[in-house]
Amino acid sequence: MTPLALLPATRTALRRIATLHEACGDPARLRLLNLLAAGELCVCDLVALTGASQPFVSRHLARLRAAQLVEVERRGKFAYYRLRPLAAAAQRQLDAVLDGVHTADAHLRRERDRATTLAARRGAQPCD
Repeated sequence: MTPLALLPATRTALRRIATLHEACGDPARLRLLNLLAAGELCVCDLVALTGASQPFVSRHLARLRAAQLVEVERRGKFAYYRLRPLAAAAQRQLDAVLDGVHTADAHLRRERDRATTLAARRGAQPCD
């Protein structure tokens, strides 16, 4: 057995870890993941929180969706995003990354706090 020959399950696990790290390797996507750690948010919320354009936010959300880190639910003309439940090992890795982001900078902590408030409000009052 060569050093790089792996069982299919191991290859799949490594591929999943690599995908997670690639998706988290961009500051904009990390910022969006940090905000979504607060709960489900509409694209309009993410645009308001980040000050980025809607196409920019949507493009990065599409990458996160392709990496299977977030899921989307359409309600009328609005798209609501939330973190996707992951397998235990991947969830631990993502939690560690997001904990690091949250504790790294006061601005990011305040931003997630604002996202938490918006997410709570979204449960009672969807976008219109």
